[in-house]
Amino acid sequence: MELKDGVRQLEAAAEPTRLRLLVLLSGGEAMVTELVKVLGQSQPRVSRHLRLLTEAGLIDGFREGRATYYRLSPAALRTGVGIYLAALAAGRDPVIADDRYRMQALRRGREREALRGHAGTGTATDVGEALDALLGEAEPVGDVLDVGSGAGAVLRRLAQRATSLVGIDNSAVMRQLARARLWGLGHCSIRDGDMHALPFEAGSFDLVVLDEVLARSATPGKALDEAWRVLRRSGRLLVIDRVRPVARQLPGKAEAGFLFENQLASALAAAGFRVARRQWLPGRAPDRALFLAIPQAAAAVVPTPRTGTDD
Repeated sequence: MELKDGVRQLEAAAEPTRLRLLVLLSGGEAMVTELVKVLGQSQPRVSRHLRLLTEAGLIDGFREGRATYYRLSPAALRTGVGIYLAALAAGRDPVIADDRYRMQALRRGREREALRGHAGTGTATDVGEALDALLGEAEPVGDVLDVGSGAGAVLRRLAQRATSLVGIDNSAVMRQLARARLWGLGHCSIRDGDMHALPFEAGSFDLVVLDEVLARSATPGKALDEAWRVLRRSGRLLVIDRVRPVARQLPGKAEAGFLFENQLASALAAAGFRVARRQWLPGRAPDRALFLAIPQAAAAVVPTPRTGTDD
């Protein structure tokens, strides 16, 4: 960072309302309307403060439908601003404490709203244990992308070992629920997106999780190609899905809602991966599994561009 950039950031943060905003956003991304409610100020005034913080490079904004969300920028977190804000958040200042209480109350309300009529959104404990077994319980996982993140259970399980976390889900209800449950994780972002056309640059992540989405895709090969594209060559792909052991006869297409083990292994190979480990979850009939795959060692192995549907 250059001196002028540091001065600009310090000047932007050195104002009570903007510092309150930064502390709030250190707990996770938030909508403008949420920030307005917590601070008790007008939307134009809050928006002006957010604009100044954005221009200083301290926060980033993105749109989702008609709402605008803000979060601490990754660059700001790398400079150590997050440590200072965490100390403020953990202190005894009554204004900061009241802000955090109000935001947490808003998030609890959004969680209740999202849960109405949506039971069974969590991920079972045995999935978490299998994650630890495959990835290493204490091993850092770097930058993580969870495609099909749902209520955010996998993201929370990996949070302490991740540099950054991004969850993708095309359900607005699940995104709302995940943001409520993941409040407090400032390095986590939840986005709308399509697993067949991920909105990220090539080589952005160390771990990509396809979280019970591949079996439901009409073109799973395209989803795997996208996972290959955004994954660093030293990275890992984790498929969590409905997977049945090897079929006696390989059908033309997997049974609806399920993958067969040999079909999944073939699809991974076609996309440039090789299976490193696999683990089925406990149950009467093994049908849920985790497949850990890595890019094939040969640099020349590049997935063939796909058109149309997958066989």
